[in-house]
Amino acid sequence: MAAAFLSKRKQTAASVETAPNEAWDKADMEKSLQRFLNQIRHEQKATEGRWTQAHAELAKEVAELKQHLARMESEWSAWSAAGQAADAEAPRTSEAVAADVFALQERYRRVFELRQEGLSSDEIAKRLGAGQGEIELILSLAGSHERGKADE
Repeated sequence: MAAAFLSKRKQTAASVETAPNEAWDKADMEKSLQRFLNQIRHEQKATEGRWTQAHAELAKEVAELKQHLARMESEWSAWSAAGQAADAEAPRTSEAVAADVFALQERYRRVFELRQEGLSSDEIAKRLGAGQGEIELILSLAGSHERGKADE
């Protein structure tokens, strides 16, 4: 019986010795978890603050862009209306019409020169920076005009 008593006493002593270590580990773990949670809350608040600031800045920038767009649209409308009014009020001068006719005649002359050099419609269009259809039309109209002169 004495042996059983001593054996039981050793077990109780062993459990008492490990209990404070377990209690200390548990308390230490709880403190660590609490610090970790506090750190997460702090970082979350900081992130929310940065997000709120970025959102406010973007909202301000969008508002400024909307104002700028509205200003530009009103300026465009005013400019467009002024341009239409000026076009309606100021008929083209004979000098402007003459300049356009001269430019057109010069373009036609250049087309015929290149045709006499033996260039195709496609090559002429590339050299003059014009459409092939435009060059073919000029040449076909000139051809029918020349045929009309020959019939006279």
